[in-house]
Amino acid sequence: MSIDQTSKPNLRKLFIDFFYILTLATSILLFLFTLNLGLQSFQTSRDLEVFCVAGKVIANGENPYLTSQLGLELSWNYPSALAYGFYFICPLFNLEQNYIWIYAILFFIGISLWLTRKDWLYGISLCSTGLFTLGWTMITGNISTIEFLLFSISIFLFFRKKINASLFVFGMFASLKLIPILYLPAFLILQTNTKDKIKAIVWSLAGFISLPLLSFITSPHLFAWYLRQMFGLIPNQHNPLNEFEPLVLNQSLSVAILSLLGLESQLEELNLIFSLGSYILGVSALYFVYKTLYKPENHFVIFPLAIIILTIFMPRLKPYSFLPAILCFYLISKEQSNLLKSVYLILLSIVPTILHLIYFYTENNVKIFAFHQIIFLLITTLLLMFTLNKKVSP
Repeated sequence: MSIDQTSKPNLRKLFIDFFYILTLATSILLFLFTLNLGLQSFQTSRDLEVFCVAGKVIANGENPYLTSQLGLELSWNYPSALAYGFYFICPLFNLEQNYIWIYAILFFIGISLWLTRKDWLYGISLCSTGLFTLGWTMITGNISTIEFLLFSISIFLFFRKKINASLFVFGMFASLKLIPILYLPAFLILQTNTKDKIKAIVWSLAGFISLPLLSFITSPHLFAWYLRQMFGLIPNQHNPLNEFEPLVLNQSLSVAILSLLGLESQLEELNLIFSLGSYILGVSALYFVYKTLYKPENHFVIFPLAIIILTIFMPRLKPYSFLPAILCFYLISKEQSNLLKSVYLILLSIVPTILHLIYFYTENNVKIFAFHQIIFLLITTLLLMFTLNKKVSP
């Protein structure tokens, strides 16, 4: 009788561990298959081409903010100092040819700050395959892995009580694409008094303006053009603020809801107000979660959960914008059971990647498939919060 009682839990554990390993392997293999298919099927490294061409244009004394001078369809939307950096980096590393390997190195440096001996395979699998966001980065050539490295360093410093340095690096991370400055409430909510909150805002803003300030110093004649491009004031060229097609490139919850309501034709008029309202709702949800779950020992859970919640309600999200949220999901879930981690991998990696394949490689382009990233991040976050609530409930 005692042998049977002992064997049953062991068999259950064996089955769960096998299922976990199978899920890990499936997520990685499916990711590699889909990435390879994307690299063969799409026009790759388009975003990186803009960076490298902008470097050449600015070095020649021309204006990288005009697509007519870039000679490209896509526009340059970043501080001019960054273009000078890519003027040197692109030829030095032959970046347009080698970017996938360099991006992979930057990604693994960022994730290596957080991997533990017990959960390193789960961390690599989830963060590399989650929502196929790293795949999007590799296909498009976007600089999201550079941003990811800065974000990872920032929160690494944050959890080691290097708050000022953390917020300065966070500000630099946010200055690359501006919208990530809306992650600031995640940092502020754990500051215990008004003085610390003010200091946190000052240090983050110092980092945030550092790159634009350097740009103003090095090329003051281009600064007004930078502002015009940011606010969509240069006519007849691509601008991120009014870019809504194709829908799959807009993963914000506001665009998803408006589109599912059949209001695609009014996105340009409605989305600004709707997305700001959505973000305010997200900050309110964050405050509610903080009041519900906060205990002094829960800092390491509250902060990454705050990043995930704010990501869900961000006014603007691209398919390659989810790396910070996926990293934070790993930080919270890595101590949970293998069964739960398997479920997270299915919901965040396997199902979204399958829907990506269906959307791009079949004729079943159902509208809901276009928003699989934000939908499954929302679903899996609700599940994560449910497990956390059960854990802290009396």
